[in-house]
Amino acid sequence: MTSELPWKKWKQSKHLNVSSRISTIDQLTEIKVTALVNSSLSGFLLFIQDVKNTPAWLTNASSSKVVKNFSATEHIFTVNFSAIWPLKPRHLQLHSHYWQNSDLSVEIQLKDDFSVEIEHKNTVRVKFYEGHWLLTPILNNKQQKQLIIEYTFIADGGGEMPKWFADQLALKSILKSMKKMNQQLPQSKWQQQTIPGITELSL
Repeated sequence: MTSELPWKKWKQSKHLNVSSRISTIDQLTEIKVTALVNSSLSGFLLFIQDVKNTPAWLTNASSSKVVKNFSATEHIFTVNFSAIWPLKPRHLQLHSHYWQNSDLSVEIQLKDDFSVEIEHKNTVRVKFYEGHWLLTPILNNKQQKQLIIEYTFIADGGGEMPKWFADQLALKSILKSMKKMNQQLPQSKWQQQTIPGITELSL
């Protein structure tokens, strides 16, 4: 169940905002990012599915790989994170599923999925409760494709660290990640490609 508490702004700029609030799950912090980026829908989806490129934009990610494909729109993937002093290395294993709505927006649902056993040596598992991307396509005044992005997530970094430290780390990490994505996504090779079944906004 989603919290009804108001969002508290943490960082705000022209095209990127980060907010947080206490969730209904174990008093964990829920984080929301909103951003405006130059990208097609297919370009964004192909960019984030390019696991070899994940460490280039996702803060502290050292590697990522797809471990099981269910369909073109659904898979399980892992992400390994480098150690940050004084913490141990960490890992995520997520089930991702996306779909397109009638208004052409695309949603991506993320959740923990350890149904496929992958050995992670000497790393702490991040408990990822839920994550959700909402991608709304628009055309700017130059008729260029843009996306209004809203990403919310709740995760427990695991291990022995104070909540305030974990929250600050998560907020700083997602801000840095989204800034990198904003820089890389418009120039990505994936902007030249399309995904069958994904309808782009057009004039």
